[in-house]
Amino acid sequence: MFAQTSLEFIFNENQITISNSEVITENILVFKGEIPEDQLPVTTSILGKIVKKEKEIHFIPIVPFGWNQKYTVLYNHTITHFSLPVPENYEFLSVSKIYPTSSRLPSNLLKWYIRFSKPINTAHIYDHIKFVNASGDTLSRVVLRLENALISDNATLLTLWIEPGRQKRDLIPNKQLGPVFNNQENYSLIISKNIKDNKGVSMQKDFIHPFLITDTDRVKLAINTWEINSIEANSRGNLLIKCDEPIDYGSSLNNITILNSNDQEVTGTWDLLNQEKVIAFKPKEPWKKDSYEVHFDAGIEDLAGNNLYRLFDNELHTISDKEIPIESYKLEFIIK
Repeated sequence: MFAQTSLEFIFNENQITISNSEVITENILVFKGEIPEDQLPVTTSILGKIVKKEKEIHFIPIVPFGWNQKYTVLYNHTITHFSLPVPENYEFLSVSKIYPTSSRLPSNLLKWYIRFSKPINTAHIYDHIKFVNASGDTLSRVVLRLENALISDNATLLTLWIEPGRQKRDLIPNKQLGPVFNNQENYSLIISKNIKDNKGVSMQKDFIHPFLITDTDRVKLAINTWEINSIEANSRGNLLIKCDEPIDYGSSLNNITILNSNDQEVTGTWDLLNQEKVIAFKPKEPWKKDSYEVHFDAGIEDLAGNNLYRLFDNELHTISDKEIPIESYKLEFIIK
């Protein structure tokens, strides 16, 4: 049996300090959660470093302790529990942006992108996200639950795939269950407040994004009708490319390049505006009088997954070398 003693424990985000200790063992075991005594031998402990200083001994976790998270400490036959209260000035997690931003979306919509204000904890991430209809009923089999969620390197951007097997005609899920969304019906994407940041702290309220479903989009994306605004030489004015439909956030911004007449890339930052119908480019240096080409990768998609090369709803088959797109997708403009 473990006992409670007069050992003094000090807990903070970065370490546990144990004082008034005549060290019997230098081993400290720390567990995530309030673990019952009989479960400690079969529970995996947290990785960390142990540092001994005279009558003090310190446990420094590899990953800092989270706020509002319960922990169990086992040392010198003493078991104790602790949690760290959330600081008063803590910046709580929130949803800062969601793509697509439009409230009217095609019924064969393929992807959502959710940008959080800070890094998130991806454990059981799909359990915190749902879609509901106008009656408040939760839709089933909406999101493709990947073993490893599609999250950016800084853990702030989450990509959600609407189940492709239901959105693509002639596949078994589509035939058995039909498409995910029905035309001219209202839905909401709900991200539960129980989702946590990487410190273990939840959002303060649910995020709700309502939208209306419209007709399917089965037209291949084309750039020949896109328009480029006029730009003044020696300015750092935004290049604006007006598209005739919203484009997909994830496949677009990193797949567009501007070259000058010497085939040198113009550096700057890209953004999507006006419900993803406008591609905006802010140059790092002022524009020079020259002729330019805007090159688009063939894989840039619209909201339904149709790209510059093919429709998403085409029959599935193996792509041969002869089918790889070689066409140059580009727009030209001149600054005088």
